[in-house]
Amino acid sequence: MHIDKIKYFIDLVECRNFTETAKRNFVSQTTISQHIAALEREFNLTLIDRKQIPIEPTQAGWMFYGEALVLWKQYNHMRKRAKHFQQDHTLILSIEYSTLTDIQSILTFIPAFNKAHSNIKLDLNKVLLKNVSTFLKKGLYDVAIAVDSELQGDDSITTLPLYKGKYSATVSRTHPLFHYDAITKDQLYQFPLVMLNSNAIGNSYSLMIQHAIEDGYQPNIVRTVEDIETELFHIITDNLIGFFPDNYYLNYPEKEVRLIPIQDTHHNYQIEVGFLKENNNPALAPFLSTIQNWFSQ
Repeated sequence: MHIDKIKYFIDLVECRNFTETAKRNFVSQTTISQHIAALEREFNLTLIDRKQIPIEPTQAGWMFYGEALVLWKQYNHMRKRAKHFQQDHTLILSIEYSTLTDIQSILTFIPAFNKAHSNIKLDLNKVLLKNVSTFLKKGLYDVAIAVDSELQGDDSITTLPLYKGKYSATVSRTHPLFHYDAITKDQLYQFPLVMLNSNAIGNSYSLMIQHAIEDGYQPNIVRTVEDIETELFHIITDNLIGFFPDNYYLNYPEKEVRLIPIQDTHHNYQIEVGFLKENNNPALAPFLSTIQNWFSQ
């Protein structure tokens, strides 16, 4: 199987259009069609429903897309490491994260780390939170920095704590709670909520509901969305309450959107560094040592 077939299939799923996929890859539409058909023959699966417009992956196609994405990432990961090692024997430590909140706590010591370990290049990659654990276990990344809910419950992953915090209620200026300096659980659960769905945040979705039940309430989640931008849109336009980490940087003026602390709530989190116990990348040990020394000061 030629690796380009995998790339063409991934792009086709994301573009939902043969012509746009061809443009993205600077080849003809016929080339894309031939490679997708070859994949389907090779695996004896129908991957694309061509009757729909825009085209839609079949159930088998969605399964194949998930595996293809991992394979393509692994291939590029290998190429990147080989290229740097050929040039100057530089070691690469690949780090995955899902939001800026995850990596804020390590940004302060990275300049000192780079100075002390000039032969190590840190390669940061943003991924969906639901994929953090899967990608780490498949070896696509050496280190994961994420909320603890995505790194727990697997004996193959070792974790180190970085930062503990609480989730805040996020509201727009037209919401009745906007001018409060802090709110109680009773006040919070009087209002409808918007949340990122499990497709985006994995285990953290069910954990949020669990925390609400531990607070003594069944949350009134009226909308779930795929990304933070859409969540903020509904916070502003529909007067819904969202949950954001207490150290989250909102790209909005405080007079428009505010993070409000919630008193006596179970909505807390911990940012952790996770890595596989059997990871033998020589760049990992100095990175972990730097983290432990930095946070023990």
